[in-house]
Amino acid sequence: ASHCIEAALPLLRQGHRPHLVGVGSSVTYLALPRSEAYGASKAALRYLLQSLRVDLAAEGIDVTLVSPGFVDTPLTQQNDFPMPMRWPVERAARHIAARLQRRPHEIAFPSPFIAALRLLGSLPSSLQLAIGRRLARNEDTP
Repeated sequence: ASHCIEAALPLLRQGHRPHLVGVGSSVTYLALPRSEAYGASKAALRYLLQSLRVDLAAEGIDVTLVSPGFVDTPLTQQNDFPMPMRWPVERAARHIAARLQRRPHEIAFPSPFIAALRLLGSLPSSLQLAIGRRLARNEDTP
């Protein structure tokens, strides 16, 4: 992502009303079991885009982070865990497109799922660990 952004910045700087958009994940609101690498990469993208938002503001380049919950794609169809409030691709795309016109700092959906993750993510770390342990798959169970 950083290489793509680096390549796109000269073009954005020449544009009229430039807008940089990156797709992260709602997983950055709460550490979840079995998502170490995925979550870390999405957290890095969140930080990168938030930093760029500050750095590029003086140049008039808006930055939006898209943080979806579960979207029904070929990749998520391979998951072997519950994916609450999963949205069809078409619904997610329409939701994102409708909101991009306003150039928000972030587009996160579905709202109830995001609210739950943010709430859980604000709990003390000992409670987050207890919740995460309950969500983790027991290796002894098939």
